[in-house]
Parts: sequence; C-alpha cells; structure tokens
Amino acid sequence: MGMPLRRKVLVTGASGQDGYYLIDLLQKQGCIVHAQSRRQTHPNSHLSGTYWHVGDPTDGDFLDSLIAGVMPDEIYNLAAISRPVLSWGLPRETAEVNAFLPQQICELLLKHKPGCRFFQASSSEIFGDSADRVQNEQTPCVPKSPYGAAKLYAHRIIGAYRTQYGLHASTGILFNHESPQRPLSFVSQKIAYAAAAISLGLSHTPETDERGRPILRDGKIALGDLSVRRDFGFAGDYVEAMRLIVQHHAADDYVIGTGEDHSIEEFCNEAFNLVGRKWTDHVNVDPGLLRKVDSHYTRANAAKIRSVLNWQPKVGFRELVSIMVKAQIDSIQSNVPLSGEPDNGRRSVEC
Repeated sequence: MGMPLRRKVLVTGASGQDGYYLIDLLQKQGCIVHAQSRRQTHPNSHLSGTYWHVGDPTDGDFLDSLIAGVMPDEIYNLAAISRPVLSWGLPRETAEVNAFLPQQICELLLKHKPGCRFFQASSSEIFGDSADRVQNEQTPCVPKSPYGAAKLYAHRIIGAYRTQYGLHASTGILFNHESPQRPLSFVSQKIAYAAAAISLGLSHTPETDERGRPILRDGKIALGDLSVRRDFGFAGDYVEAMRLIVQHHAADDYVIGTGEDHSIEEFCNEAFNLVGRKWTDHVNVDPGLLRKVDSHYTRANAAKIRSVLNWQPKVGFRELVSIMVKAQIDSIQSNVPLSGEPDNGRRSVEC
C-alpha cells in the first residue's frame, strides 16, 4: 500500500485573519496549501510552507488559471470586502467580490474539477436586524448594507449550485470572530489596542482609526454605539468549524457562533479591567461614529453544527479579550505591528 495522497487545498482571500488561522490548521493536518492574495504573501514565517499566488480573484482569467493550475481537492473562499461600513463606499466592488466571486468559483469547479469540495464564508450580516432573539439557519434574512446583501446572494447561490449540480459546496454563516490578527479597523481590536496602550502609559498613539485620527488621543478612545451587542468568538475556533464542514460527507449550511452576546460596553469593561483601569475614564462616545444602518443585536443558535459535526468553541469571551489585549501589549512593547493589520487596518479588503 502506498502512502495516502495529501489533499491539495486552495484558500482565496488568504491574507486576512481567517487565512492566518486556517492555513496554520491545514498545514498541521498535512495538506498541501495554495493561498491567493491580491497584493502580497503573508509575512508570518510559520506559513512559509504555503504556495502563494498573487492576483485579483475577480479577474476571470487569473481565477480560471489558478483553479486549473492547482486543481484543488478543497477550496475555502475567504475573499471579501470585510467590513459592512466600507461596502457603502465600494458597492460595486463589494458585489463583485462578496457576491459574484463565489458564483464564479462554482462555475470553474464545474468546468475543471466538479469533485472539489467548496466552503464559502458567509456572515451573520445576512440577517440584518432579525426579529428573532437568536439566529439559526432558518432565520429570515433582511440585510441592511451592500455587504450583507452581497453575502446573502453568495449564500443563496451556493445552495442553488449544490442542488442543481450536486457540488459539495457549503457555507458557514460566521458570527463575529476576533483574534490578535484582526485589523485595527475593527472595534474589538481598536479597544484591545487602546487598553494595551493605556497600560503602558501612553496617552497618544501612532496608530490611527478609520478617519485617520489617533486611536488614543489625550488618553481616550472614540467609539460609536456602545449598546450594540454581538456574538463574539475566537477566529481559531471558527476555522476548525470550516474544516469540519468541508470534511463532512454531505454539503450543507451552518451557523457558526458561540450562542452568547456581549455589548461593546462589556468589551470595553473587560479590556480595561484587565489592565486595572476603568473604561469610563478612557472611552468617549463620538456621534460621528454612530451608524445609521447597523445590526444592533446578533446571537447565534449553533445547535446544528454542534449536533451534526460535534463542534463547539473552546475560547470564551473573557479569554478572547485577554488574548487580544495581551497581544497588543506585546506588539506595542516590541514596536512591531501585529501581522493581521494590512494598510494600517483602514481598508480591510481580504482578497
């Protein structure tokens, strides 16, 4: 008997947070990993065994030659305009990347390798402001941004191709998932960074927010609506869920979340408590950061993935915040930005 063949896996949009953890997991499982990014390969040396392909995934010729050249056994599509607020300024690009790219991947799998297993990263933003207290796979979808609408198109089209052509194509409806690899444009990382900076005696920081202003100015961070509640999980746990979905014999759609929700105020309280400070001394609510259109409450009902695939998150909310704050303290002390912060975190295009 010969050695079993190692599975070839292609990860698109691999330069972001999820790509960091997913590639690490795939390599540990012995996969041959090919990764696509638009601008550059991932700077982390422990991902150096990956074959990187630099190019625009919405370029039809590039994508066709990529899939035809790699002939992967599995594809994980993580490419996205990754923040809902950005999608208002980039509506066409959001549609091309978040909606039509997943459909084009399905078309190319039919052309080159219909037996390839495909995972599409969907989002809890497809639900919008749900009337349901918790959201599961049957919750009605009423997205409130170009980002959510584009993600919903991709979510539905994957199911349509699965039914029409028998593709092993699945989606994971990902609720908020954070880590030290998050760009600073995300509120979770912004809070962790501010708490870390305060603990080190800083009152002004060189890192800036999405408006180009210092994240910490005069010892204070500017935030929007602190009452918004999110189901916060750890990205490392969520890529394990992706892997289980792809490895399962039947393709399907799954909600991925912790089943708990916490407000932005709670996130602030936890982060500043960790460094022995009161969050109320260091947080200002800035009306300019309040969003007219936002999902105010998300909480996952992940009963399906827990029962079918036996997945459950390992990292709780308090541990997650602690991991992020401590990583930022180390980053500031070493004067080396965390690797998950491309373009100073302001654009957050993971493709």
